[in-house]
Amino acid sequence: MTDNRTSPGAIAIVGMAGRFPGARDTTELWQRLLEGKESVRRFEDHELQAAGVPAERADADGYVRRGADLADADLFDARFFDVTQRDAKLMDPQQRIFLTCAWRAMEDAGLAPGPDQGPVGVFAGTSMSTYLLSNVLRCAEYADAALTYPVLLGNDKDFLATRVSYKLNLRGPALSVQSACSSSLTAVHLACAALERGEITAALAGGVSITVPQTSGYRYQQGGIMSPDGHCRPFDADAAGTVKGNGCGVVVLKRLEDALADGDRVYAVIRGIAVNNDGSEKIGFTAPGPAGQQEVIRAALESSGLDARDIGYVEAHGTGTAVGDPLELMSLTRAYRAAGGPAPDCRIGSVKANLGHLDAAAGVTGLIKTALVLHHQTVPPQINFDRPSPHAVGTLPFTVPTEPTRYQDAPLAAAAVSSFGLGGTNVHCVLQAVPAPTVPADDPGAAHPVVLSARDADALRTTATELLHHLADDTTAPSVRDLAYTLFTGRARMAVTHVLNATTLEEVRAGLRKLLSEPGLAQGLAPAAWPGSPGRKVSLPGHPLNEQSHWIQPDLRLPETGRDSTPPSPTAGRPAPAPIPRGAGRVDPAQVLTRVLAVLEQHLAIPDIAPDDDFYDLGGDSMLAVEVTTCLCEEFDVDLGYDEFTELHTPEQMAKRLCALLAGESTASDGLVTLREGTGRPLHLVHPAGGTNFIYTGLVAHSQSAVPLTALSFPGDVSTAPTSLRGLAALYLERIRRRQPEGPYRLGGYSFGGNVAYEMALQLQAAGEEVETLVLFDSYPPETYVGRHLSDDEFADAFPLLLDAVGEDGLDARELREKGFYQIWKHNYDLLKGHYPDQRFRGDLVLLRAEEGDSTVRLDTALRMNLVDKSLWEEHVTGRLTVRKVLGDHFSMFADGEPIAALAAAFDEAVADFDRADAHGTGQQVNRPC
Repeated sequence: MTDNRTSPGAIAIVGMAGRFPGARDTTELWQRLLEGKESVRRFEDHELQAAGVPAERADADGYVRRGADLADADLFDARFFDVTQRDAKLMDPQQRIFLTCAWRAMEDAGLAPGPDQGPVGVFAGTSMSTYLLSNVLRCAEYADAALTYPVLLGNDKDFLATRVSYKLNLRGPALSVQSACSSSLTAVHLACAALERGEITAALAGGVSITVPQTSGYRYQQGGIMSPDGHCRPFDADAAGTVKGNGCGVVVLKRLEDALADGDRVYAVIRGIAVNNDGSEKIGFTAPGPAGQQEVIRAALESSGLDARDIGYVEAHGTGTAVGDPLELMSLTRAYRAAGGPAPDCRIGSVKANLGHLDAAAGVTGLIKTALVLHHQTVPPQINFDRPSPHAVGTLPFTVPTEPTRYQDAPLAAAAVSSFGLGGTNVHCVLQAVPAPTVPADDPGAAHPVVLSARDADALRTTATELLHHLADDTTAPSVRDLAYTLFTGRARMAVTHVLNATTLEEVRAGLRKLLSEPGLAQGLAPAAWPGSPGRKVSLPGHPLNEQSHWIQPDLRLPETGRDSTPPSPTAGRPAPAPIPRGAGRVDPAQVLTRVLAVLEQHLAIPDIAPDDDFYDLGGDSMLAVEVTTCLCEEFDVDLGYDEFTELHTPEQMAKRLCALLAGESTASDGLVTLREGTGRPLHLVHPAGGTNFIYTGLVAHSQSAVPLTALSFPGDVSTAPTSLRGLAALYLERIRRRQPEGPYRLGGYSFGGNVAYEMALQLQAAGEEVETLVLFDSYPPETYVGRHLSDDEFADAFPLLLDAVGEDGLDARELREKGFYQIWKHNYDLLKGHYPDQRFRGDLVLLRAEEGDSTVRLDTALRMNLVDKSLWEEHVTGRLTVRKVLGDHFSMFADGEPIAALAAAFDEAVADFDRADAHGTGQQVNRPC
């Protein structure tokens, strides 16, 4: 066994329980999934008010009053679990509900709690205790009790699993597992490993996430992960973010051979499961890592021993974000195709569309859904799916079902589920369907002991009533032997017990009616061991719980410490700045700068920030940039885009941009250079990473095409240049559209320039504009750059190799490091490492590909590049990829002589359609000298 995977052989899922938005248990969950119900709902004014959301916030633009709340989260049977009333109130509802679901899961599995079953482990994850922050510490009675044992024991993550083991008397390892939204599936992985090693005989594994208050909604932040309209749309063209959900899920696991020997009902079998982490090979800490995802999927498939072509359904992580979903689909496609699968017409889905994102409970909820898919041989419809995203159709081997799919003639043999945690812990699990086990025939004349046990007489009567109702229909009722076997071996013996011996279901019903009609009848002695051959465990009603409300109401007048609170400002005590007047000539730059500094000091929690300090050097990152951008937009009532903000490093730059917006001014420059004039629409070429366009001069000299050409210049000083590739593309489009207000547009570029041109094409398409065939000069696909950035020193060490590759080995790299050429190249390299496209280009692409391989460049290791085949561009276009090979390698293809002549000839072929269109008068003169 390696550190990042386990080969559990065959681990049976024998029990499950849960509480979900709109569903009190897994049976209701399955029914709602089949019916295509969405549990995300709109919160009414009184619910927002009760959650402490001021009316002005709830009614503000961008505030989304939606979520997926869990009903009755305050209810708990404290007496049943021997918890005092005081401790029940102080305990996080996450811990109460997880304990209750753990009990219900053991009942569903027919696994009586206690040491007689051998060591049973508990592996579980939970979200942060917002009940502690939002309720307990905002109640006058407990506001100063944050570090007392009753509060810590009831709210700290450390005690989630151990409390279950203590209350249910389980003797195996009890581990709290925390890996963000992959916590619960990571818990399943650890449980499988412990079972395989023989440390335990059974395991409870799962997770819970309840964010208090549940009905507060959220403020949409441009560039964030939350949905702008409160709907989660995995794989859909309109996917724009996820929605918070609340819930809990628990599964019971046993080795398959033990489960079959014990007569357990098996929902599905885990045949392979793997876990890993992305490490630093991704754009940022919170970003998804395609390489890590592909590795964990391959590992799970390999450990399963199954044929990947048997996988007919995949429950994806599927958060509905514009970047996360395409990356996940790409990872699934490559991993499964490399393994020879999946099955033809493999379905894919995500329960997050129905329930929202359940955070620490998300993975186990996906596992429960997938196990039920195999158990019922039915795939539920995927809701909130109208138009497939470019990455969900075409060459991908997956189908998004919009109607329930029932497998009858050809059974669904296997399925899989993914869960990818924020921070990079990835889990993939492969499941197999199980045929019904062969059970020895029952002796119709044999009597079986039917044992009912409950905490008290009232609970026993309720148990009898519910069991009588359960047995009302002969067509669905279990056999007497299975009923008795399940009650005898799978239920705890409590204070009050009643035993009746029966040979038929009618005798069981008669005995139950007699028990209900004669108070105090409870009696009988159960045998010490089960007599006769084992039966088959079946689903039966569980012990009744008398749940009551245990809740600490917060004092909404006290400061809010929950997830929506504003960070304490180190500038507290400063007088509030006066309102900013709007209009040309009325903006006070000093006043704007003062307010910008206040916002940054508040969000960075750093006092006395200087006007020329760098936001990112001070600790700012992409997620904090989203918050600051949103705050500045609200503070100044301007439309400052997230990508636009990323261009601004210092408070001075931010204040200058805000002043221009407030005054209605524009500071954009033209930045276009004419390479070749002509009649028709120009082909706009983006510069390579070095920022200069002289590389195109030889091409123009040798090209026989008449297509007009312009080049885009890098925007001057690196300190004022956009700090994201999307921002740079947007800036270049702004320049182009001043000259050419409407399409069709023609775009291309060499190396880095091709990646920028591709992003420009996506932005134009999103704006409804037409883009003709893209022309890329040996540009690397986006997958090349996924992974960790180089530090300044690492890039400096690699820079001499770059100079050598471009034929400038005589230059002093240390001297150049202080000059603009070096700074621009480093800046643009960072843009590539921080970017991945969020859609596919709906058109054709021509790649002029260097004939000599990338090995001649010898920069892949130094620059942390993943040298994938450049034909991978095919996965980024819906149209045709045409590859034309040219002489030389990535750098020498522009060399004088035969290479540049061959490149120009290939270029002329690539733009021949442009020439023909212009010759027929469909183009227009838009080029003019700069």
